[in-house]
Amino acid sequence: MAKKKPKMEFRYYEIEPNEQVRALLGESWRRSYGKDIDNLHFHNYMEVGICYEGHGESTLCDSVKIFEKDCVIIVPPNYPHSNTADLGTTAYWEWMYLDIDSVLQDMKELSSSKLDTDYLRGVMYESALFFYRQEYPDISDTILKIRDECDKKAYMYKETLKGILQSFVVELLRIHNVQGDMPRKSTRNFQIAPALSYVKEHYHEEIKIQNLAQVCGISETHFRRIFQECMNIGPNDYINVIRIQEASRLLLKSFATMEEIAFRVGYGDVSTFTRNFKKMFGMTPYQWKRSPDNHSRQLLDFKISVLRGWE
Repeated sequence: MAKKKPKMEFRYYEIEPNEQVRALLGESWRRSYGKDIDNLHFHNYMEVGICYEGHGESTLCDSVKIFEKDCVIIVPPNYPHSNTADLGTTAYWEWMYLDIDSVLQDMKELSSSKLDTDYLRGVMYESALFFYRQEYPDISDTILKIRDECDKKAYMYKETLKGILQSFVVELLRIHNVQGDMPRKSTRNFQIAPALSYVKEHYHEEIKIQNLAQVCGISETHFRRIFQECMNIGPNDYINVIRIQEASRLLLKSFATMEEIAFRVGYGDVSTFTRNFKKMFGMTPYQWKRSPDNHSRQLLDFKISVLRGWE
């Protein structure tokens, strides 16, 4: 079995306004997964993958599974993982990125009882799932329905997707409940989940590591250790990744000055913002904003290698 890969990469996908799914479908996703790549990566949304062809390994944090036709993976946000096809071969996967926070909000508004969405989110984000379609036919069929709606985009598909996505959430929670008596392999990820949510909501404010430890209910020393073990990066590195990701979005979609953008994503001055941006992208925010390649993109698809030495 392959050893856990030592590097880490943040891959950011943006979902269109008023949508809850970003679907990456079709033959372009038949490829040599893992070729010339030696790192794990994580996403800002929940990732759902369906394998149609191929053979290889799926690394899910500290667990390695053998993938082949008809397997499905469901990976929470901020969860380190990777796919590697057997040497010299290709695999055919299709991928979908789900805005689970938005789906939970819809469910909360429609529910006659008070849903504890923070608890439900924590259950779903605790660990990744790897299974074959025949093992969980209900959720597998629901995933295929989501895929087909995204592909066809028939009349009122957005409204249809809302209902299907809520069914997906319910079925996913049922699977986690069924597995509730099994030994948990990744309880550390569950421990730091409140900190990841806190950073997502408060990246524009001053964030102290002590505060992140407090929302997780553990000591700062313990928090730093398990965060590093789970994410392969430190908490300060992660805060900077989230801030620069949001700054990149603002650079393309607003007319704000660099000073305004730096302040809006949590930096006290432009020079610190510029240094951190350059460490991530290899160019200043001014250069990045002027790049025709960036202006031509309608959606932001980031692959960000997480670097040391943030300021």
